[in-house]
Amino acid sequence: MSNASQELSSLEHPLEVTIKYGSLEKRITGSPDQVARDVLSFLHSVIPTLELASKLSMSVDLAELSKACEGIIAVTQEGLVVAVPVDGLTDRELILLHLAKARLAEMTGKSKTDTIQASELIAATKRTSGTVAGRLSELCGENLAERKGKGEYRATTLGMHTFQQTILPRLKQTRGGT
Repeated sequence: MSNASQELSSLEHPLEVTIKYGSLEKRITGSPDQVARDVLSFLHSVIPTLELASKLSMSVDLAELSKACEGIIAVTQEGLVVAVPVDGLTDRELILLHLAKARLAEMTGKSKTDTIQASELIAATKRTSGTVAGRLSELCGENLAERKGKGEYRATTLGMHTFQQTILPRLKQTRGGT
């Protein structure tokens, strides 16, 4: 047995390993055999969990969302506007569109806030206050929107995802048909 092998197997000199993976850091100290087992155990338990968590996470990617909104939502000097007819949208979809537009305006630096007042939604959608209040309540109940203050609402991440996956394609069909 060489001196290096004898030193590694000696308990007088424990082996110390530090593993860094993303924001996780794990330090393992002990005999070489124990450290090897602990390292493998750590890798088998943590990395699949992190990979699964990353696959389950949902976020709003501004570049992807901007590309999806191309031709549908336009930036003007007055702010973001919907550049296609919205006649075919349900009340819920129309409200979510305006909530998403407010969040997008904030994300692109066109607004200081990502919220919109219920009164602004009434004006933008041309729906009654009762209709807007009822649909906002439904959207909040489904975690597509959230109330941020008295009469202030914003689209949640799930709401933005739903907007991108269901409402934008319908609006693109409208654009293609005109």
